[in-house]
Amino acid sequence: MTRFSTLLLGLLVAGTLPALSQVAPHAAATATPPHPCGTFNGRIMAGDKPLAGASIFVKGTSIILITNEEGFFTLPASVVSFPTLAVSAAGYAPQELTYSSCTPVTLEMQLLPGTRIKQHGKRKGFIMKTGS
Repeated sequence: MTRFSTLLLGLLVAGTLPALSQVAPHAAATATPPHPCGTFNGRIMAGDKPLAGASIFVKGTSIILITNEEGFFTLPASVVSFPTLAVSAAGYAPQELTYSSCTPVTLEMQLLPGTRIKQHGKRKGFIMKTGS
């Protein structure tokens, strides 16, 4: 019985090794080519000022980006081909943007009607009331 199991094991191993060596080149051939865009860049603005802290949701993924203090964001192109972004910020109307090229974009956010932003004092720049 020991010789039979050794022989069977030897045949199984010998039969699978060529199959494994044939699969590896095929897997490399089906790899996706690199995306022509290295990254997708953009800037979110509110009037003539950058909008820091705006949320950017990449549709079809679980990726959420936040703009920096100058309103800029960067998304690696390896995540999705030409993404659709849902942009939102407190007090501003949500917007969607779909990339159609590798060119950086600038998106202008619009205040919701009735939104008031504090203009003076210690809390300058904070939203005091959000529109409906």
